[in-house]
Amino acid sequence: MKTTVIGAYPKISDEHQDLRRALHRHDRGELDAEGLSGVLDESTRWAIGELDWVGVDVINDGQLRWDDMLAPFARAWEGCDRGPLERFYDNNTYFRQPVITGPIATDGKTLVRDFEFARTVARGQLKAAVCGPLTFATLAEDRHYRSLWDRTLAVADAIASEIRGLGAAGATLVDVEEPALVAHPEHFAIARAAIERLAAAGVPLALQTYFFPADPLLDALTAFPVAQIGIDVRSRETHVLDKLSTLRQTVVLGIVDARNTRVETEGELVRTIEAALKRIPAEYLWLAPTTGLEYLPHDVAVQKLRSLVTAARAAGGVKA
Repeated sequence: MKTTVIGAYPKISDEHQDLRRALHRHDRGELDAEGLSGVLDESTRWAIGELDWVGVDVINDGQLRWDDMLAPFARAWEGCDRGPLERFYDNNTYFRQPVITGPIATDGKTLVRDFEFARTVARGQLKAAVCGPLTFATLAEDRHYRSLWDRTLAVADAIASEIRGLGAAGATLVDVEEPALVAHPEHFAIARAAIERLAAAGVPLALQTYFFPADPLLDALTAFPVAQIGIDVRSRETHVLDKLSTLRQTVVLGIVDARNTRVETEGELVRTIEAALKRIPAEYLWLAPTTGLEYLPHDVAVQKLRSLVTAARAAGGVKA
């Protein structure tokens, strides 16, 4: 059993204000892109150091460069522009809507430089992340492909190229953040076809679903060609814990709620872990927040991660 994170880490803390100041200076034209990139590197170093210090087993780079889940790709891909701010599902957070204006194309190197930098900093196992193709396709404004099927598969081809680039840079696991799969289970067939294209890139994938219950799709998720399935058991009422034995992949269980500031107690987290262990062996169970912690106060995010790691150790699955 391992602990991990999904999504972005808080960009600032009371003690770490460098990035906030740099972003303000960049907005005023007082700091160029190269200077901002240097500050982002140091902030990434800080975030990775915190994740290592808390004791998380498998980390990402904190995604401090990501304005939102879709932004790195909408900014870099040919055939995409960035549109207006839109609400991110039913959360009090927003993303800038991608606008697809023509055929999507990429060199597959959108995330490579940042991942290579993170590898020089991380002490333990580092994973990469991409946006899920169905999520990007359902949230984008489409002025070119017109059908959801064509749009999703075009996005999948671009993301597969990004995954190949990450694999060449040394990534051995890539999170595919795909909340749209559980938000829109009616699009299951499209999502599966898209994930098959991603899997063909040859890097093990963790399909991360969150915000909505996975119950309606749980039996079907076993058919996805991925190494891990992420299941959110905190955001909404779900009975998925009773059915985890259905899955043949490693389960990444989202047991720490990233959408509110209440810090879960060790006891309630241990009870959830023990319920999961009745269904699947410890070696097939990873534990995580439900999604990114970036919108929580920094101190709360740290407390939640500490609770996660402490509960995992108390349940006997993680060595101190």
